[in-house]
Amino acid sequence: MRFSKKSLIVVPALIVAMAFVPASQAQVNSNTANINLTATLGESVTVVATPAAPITFALIPNGTVNGSANVSVTTSWALAKTRTSVKLYAYFASVNALTDGTGDNIPTTNVTGSVNGTAAAPFTTAGPFGANGMMVFNQAIGAAGTFNFAHGPDTIGLAINTTGLALPAATYTGVLNIQAQAL
Repeated sequence: MRFSKKSLIVVPALIVAMAFVPASQAQVNSNTANINLTATLGESVTVVATPAAPITFALIPNGTVNGSANVSVTTSWALAKTRTSVKLYAYFASVNALTDGTGDNIPTTNVTGSVNGTAAAPFTTAGPFGANGMMVFNQAIGAAGTFNFAHGPDTIGLAINTTGLALPAATYTGVLNIQAQAL
C-alpha cells in the first residue's frame, strides 16, 4: 500500500506542475528574403607574344638571315556563342618593315615568316589590319568548350633577305604587330 500512497501523492503533484508549465508550441518561420544575382563574362580576345627583347638580325649585303629568336604567340579568348572563328594575324603597319630613319628601308616583301615550321612567306597578304601581313591561324569555334579557349603557342620564324636592296650599313628598326580577330 505504501507504493500506491506514494503514487497518489506524486501523480497529482506532476499534474499541478504541468499546469504551471507553458504548453510547447510549433516553431515559427520567417518570410523568405530573395537576393537576385547577375554574373557577366564579357567577350575578350588576348594575345601574348614573346620574346620581350627585340629580335635581332645580323644582316649581310646580299642574302637571307634568320632572326635571333622565333616569335611565340598564345591567343586566349572568351566569346559569345554567336562567334564562329578566331583568326590571328602578324603584320607591318606599312610596306616598309624596317627603316634606318633616313630613307633606307627593308620592304615587307623582303621579310618572311615561317608559321609553326611551314614554308616561309613574305608579309604581303592583305588582312583586316592592313595589306602587309600574314595569317598565323584560323580557328573555327562553335562546339562546346571552344568559346572559352587558349590556342598556341604558335611560332613565327622570321628572316630578312637583303638581295638587291643595296642597303648602306646602318641599324634598321621596325615593329611586327600581332593581332587577333573574332568573327
